[in-house]
Amino acid sequence: MLLIDNINILKDIYYNTWNKIKSLEKSLNLSLINVENTRNGDKTLWIEKEGKKIYIHSRYNPIREAETLIEEYGDIEDNTTVVFYGIGLGYHIDLFLKKYPNVNYYIYEPVPEMLYAYLSNKSLKDLPNKNLMDIVLGNDRETTTNFLNNVIKRTEKNTILVELPVHKQVFPEEYQEFSILFKDMIKDKRRNLKIDFAFQERWILNSMINFKEVLNTPNILLEKKGMFKGKPVILVAAGPSLNEEIENVRHIKENGLAYIFSVGSAINTLIHHDIYPHAACTYDPTVNNQKVFAKVKEKGIKDIPMIFGSSVGYETLIGYPGNKYHMITSQDTVSNYYLKNEDGSTISIVQDAPSIAVVTLQLLYEMGFSPIILVGQNLAYRGKERHSEGVYYSREVTEEEMKKGIWVKDVYGNEVLTNEGFNSMRQQMEHYIKNFPGINVINTTKGGAHIEGTSFVELQTVIDEYLTERVIEDNWLEGSKTQYDKEYIKNQSEKMDRAYKRSFKLMDEYYELLSTIESLINNRNFKQAENMYTKLDKIFKKIEQNDFFKTFILPMNRTQYKILADSIDSLNEEKNPVEKGRRIVDSFRKFMDLCRRFIEGIEDIYREMDSNIREFII
Repeated sequence: MLLIDNINILKDIYYNTWNKIKSLEKSLNLSLINVENTRNGDKTLWIEKEGKKIYIHSRYNPIREAETLIEEYGDIEDNTTVVFYGIGLGYHIDLFLKKYPNVNYYIYEPVPEMLYAYLSNKSLKDLPNKNLMDIVLGNDRETTTNFLNNVIKRTEKNTILVELPVHKQVFPEEYQEFSILFKDMIKDKRRNLKIDFAFQERWILNSMINFKEVLNTPNILLEKKGMFKGKPVILVAAGPSLNEEIENVRHIKENGLAYIFSVGSAINTLIHHDIYPHAACTYDPTVNNQKVFAKVKEKGIKDIPMIFGSSVGYETLIGYPGNKYHMITSQDTVSNYYLKNEDGSTISIVQDAPSIAVVTLQLLYEMGFSPIILVGQNLAYRGKERHSEGVYYSREVTEEEMKKGIWVKDVYGNEVLTNEGFNSMRQQMEHYIKNFPGINVINTTKGGAHIEGTSFVELQTVIDEYLTERVIEDNWLEGSKTQYDKEYIKNQSEKMDRAYKRSFKLMDEYYELLSTIESLINNRNFKQAENMYTKLDKIFKKIEQNDFFKTFILPMNRTQYKILADSIDSLNEEKNPVEKGRRIVDSFRKFMDLCRRFIEGIEDIYREMDSNIREFII
């Protein structure tokens, strides 16, 4: 009867888990988990492993054992999200929730037979269900990944993992897979939030200021897509191993054996050795990116074309003496709003990535180059070196950085020390190589990190075997200014002006509504406040759909926007009406205060951009 009641609860509330259990009914090994009475009258579970009985809970006093486990956790704040890994008979869960009744919690069990044993012996009705977010049977990677994504998305504050100790010892493979996924996804969320927070304003400011350059320079992807099919290209990065390949790179350039694209700081090493690449690529949105091209500007070098991502630090483009070509980046919501090709086709974009080398890899693939030959792509330290010579702003790797470093496989199969940033770049490069059909990438970087999907061949051997004849075409980059659809730009500009004016009215309505909610909460008129939440949701949707907010303000405020959007479920689940109202008012007001500051901050830039658009469409 107990099992049937629990199964019905799962079916009604936790349908996915019920569905999985139902699909596994005939394959469950019901003899895997055994139930036994303890000396004090409680129950425990045991399994047989290598001829020995292993108890999931104490065979004497499982409740005292659970109390000891819970004592390991210090003060837990309300609204903390707890993931209970391993259910057993739930003694630790019951005691934890008794001590911390206000946490939101999930129960995750990777072993179907273990969950079945719980459902057969304990009632789900005994669990405090107001804060139980889900019961998950994570017996496959897809379910686990979806579950963790959901937890991370919905979590406002801290997330802690409470593990059933013996469970993870008895089923180590399941625990290891879960643990790695959990740590990686938490780390990715923090890193992505950190990146978004650091760059969110600059991406949009740069795109607005650079828009004039975009309108008045060729789009390299439109002009040259597929034009270099089968032509070899060298992608030169500023890793330490570039130093020993300089003469090989010089030989390739002087004899026209391959096109040479420098990425990031490598331009300085090449100039240091009087080698001018066929193009220099850049996309870093920070103000410091201008340092990379300071020497080119100082020397007035006009013979190195720059290919820039449209959201690159705008200071980089000011005063650049050579020709410029652009590629639209995925972070540039401005160009993506205003531009359309004259023939009506969509604008090709490059996806943002942790490294300009990864962005340039996308570009070279779209242009048809093959093979793509990596030089100086260490993605790791060489001793205390992080860059090749000539990168005047580089510094040695510190002892602290060495201690925090991580070991990865190098091109020879040995280990090499790297950091999280370089490692992320490597993983991104591997992702694109895996997903680009027919791409041929040769890695010539001696002592660099191994890049999956590439073959390691020393550069001298590549020259001898692949680069045997001149392939460079004179004036290879010549082309007219890209013809974007002027009528479309004009229409989009007029639409944006209307949305800009409307944005102020929407903000006024939004603030007025928040003040009303605040007043209702203070007067304890909670029913009327609930009606106002519905109105707030409607006005928030109008803001999300407003072109000015959507193109400029929300992307500039993307971190806070994401946090607010992800927290809405949590806010709606708050049971205390006073706390709910205050949290809603506080969260939504802080968000709009930032939006208002950004609107005021970009007013002059928007006006100048609008003026540049009018000049272009005349």
